[in-house]
Amino acid sequence: MLFVGDVVGSAGRRVIRSMLGELRHELGADFVVDNGENASGGIGITPKHANELFAAGADVITLGNHTYRHREVWPYLQERREIIRPANFLASQPGRGTAMIERGGVTLGVVNLAGNLYMNHAAPALLAADVALNEVGQADYVLVDIHAEATSEKVALG
Repeated sequence: MLFVGDVVGSAGRRVIRSMLGELRHELGADFVVDNGENASGGIGITPKHANELFAAGADVITLGNHTYRHREVWPYLQERREIIRPANFLASQPGRGTAMIERGGVTLGVVNLAGNLYMNHAAPALLAADVALNEVGQADYVLVDIHAEATSEKVALG
C-alpha cells in the first residue's frame, strides 16, 4: 500500500502524474491512496483534478477540512465512492467517510477523519472513528487518514 500525503496544487498533481505509476510498480503497491485535500489551487479539490489523480493511479482520494471549498465537487462526492471526506462531518453533508476497494482478492478499507481543533464542521473524531471502523470491519487491511492540525489530536487518534 502506498499513501501519498497532501497533493498540493498543480505542482503536486504534476508529480503524481509523472511519478505515481513508476513508484507504485517499484514498491509493488497493490493500493494507492492520495490525500487530495489541497489538489486544486492549494485548497480543496475539483472533479477535474480528482479525475486527474484517479487517472494517474490513485485508488482512493481522501480529503479534509477544505472538502467543500469548490461547490462543483459536492455532487461528485455522491457519485464517486472512491473519494471520501472526513467521516466525522455531518451525515447531511455530501459524500461519505469510508471506502472499500478490492484487488486480487484482498480488500482495503479506508477511513477519513478530521481533528476537532481549528476545524469548524467536524463532530468528535473518536466517536465517528468507532462507527467508521465498523463500516470497514470486514476489510483485510484498514488505513485511517487523520486530517488534524493539533499534534495532540493526532496522537490521541493514532
